Amino acid sequence: MANDKDFLVNGPVVVGKDTKVTVGSITSSDIDLSTGNYFDDTLAANTTYTISNAGDVQAFQLEVTGGTAEVLSNFSTTLYTGNATARTITNGIDLANDGGLVWVKSRSSRNHILSDTERGTGKVLFSNLDIAEDADTTTITSYNSDGFTMDSSALKMNTNGEDFVSWTFKKAAGFFDVVTWTGNSTARAISHNLGCEVGSIFIKRVNSANEWVVYHRSMANNEALTLNTSDAKLSPRTFFDNTTPTSTEFYLSAGDSAVNGSGFTYVAYLFAHDDAADGLIQCGSYTGNGSTDGPEINLGWEPQWVMIKRATGGTGSWMMSDSMRGVVTGGNDAYLQANLTNAEAGTFDSIDFNSEGFKIKTTFSSWNTSGDTYIYVAIRAASDPDITWPSSIEWAGGIAPSAPATGETDVFTFTTDDGGTTYTGIQSIDNAS
Repeated sequence: MANDKDFLVNGPVVVGKDTKVTVGSITSSDIDLSTGNYFDDTLAANTTYTISNAGDVQAFQLEVTGGTAEVLSNFSTTLYTGNATARTITNGIDLANDGGLVWVKSRSSRNHILSDTERGTGKVLFSNLDIAEDADTTTITSYNSDGFTMDSSALKMNTNGEDFVSWTFKKAAGFFDVVTWTGNSTARAISHNLGCEVGSIFIKRVNSANEWVVYHRSMANNEALTLNTSDAKLSPRTFFDNTTPTSTEFYLSAGDSAVNGSGFTYVAYLFAHDDAADGLIQCGSYTGNGSTDGPEINLGWEPQWVMIKRATGGTGSWMMSDSMRGVVTGGNDAYLQANLTNAEAGTFDSIDFNSEGFKIKTTFSSWNTSGDTYIYVAIRAASDPDITWPSSIEWAGGIAPSAPATGETDVFTFTTDDGGTTYTGIQSIDNAS
């Protein structure tokens, strides 16, 4: 024998037996080792892992798939130049199956165009006007699984050579919803599908002229704003029956023609408020300080789209900024105004976006008059989520691996021999997908 050492085998020797793999569960980013030894996770936001319930000696594997923030499938800002030709705007938003709102504005002087899947194609509203719905078959002709199609003669949203921006909001729990109803002049509840706190509601009577009515969680239940005007908040007004919306319903007063007149038809656009670490949208307020070193609003993430309205102290337009049209740190920023046909402007530094929120950089009254209250709706920027690993992991080579790229799957193997006080970690598979 090559090795003549004596040895003793206790129990049978099993050759070729499969290793038992038990798929465990991850709850709130905690890897619970009492549930299994193989775990998989897809990143939708920056993630900080913890590890619990380790045995004295234990090994396990974690399969992680990189993904972009969920907001990419729920919201899009798309820029295009009109060509007066039937065309499809592809933005990755599934309007055909999930539904939602398409909001288009020429970056020159034209009306804002709002079309939604609940009312259907060829029917548009104007955020800057109080008039009834316009039945215009030359606008959007279909809602698609990855965007929308418009007609060749859609002057309002496809004028040859003119630059446009489209903002598309998908109906999704925790983000956005579209609801329609017929008024009955009776105090009532209207169901919605946000499943979380309501941040803001835009309501428009569809079949005849009436102001747009806006609820915002930062105002009292007997206060409202009007989207089509620069007016400060209206108070007291009982549009919302003096009742705070719930995660499944909002409330209307008995007979105000702007929201619940008998026989009139209405549409509401609902924006969620979600301040969770992985939330996509927040609706809040700040107090102006009248300085170019203005208020800094902490969202916990970087925004890509912000709408701001002065609510007290005087008039102010609905200011719309997004990173696609240009929010330049320390430079001039592009903005449109939801209540006006005005062309896009951008001749001064108005707002900065940063990794934790946004900062006001102007004394212009629509953004920042000292002592006045401003409300906002902010939507999260898309980014490749990152991983923060527990400090108890000692990585091979001394450097923690980065999170997998979008769509890539990596596998990590961990072992402990001291009950979870320390772990040895290696990246056992790089880009398994």
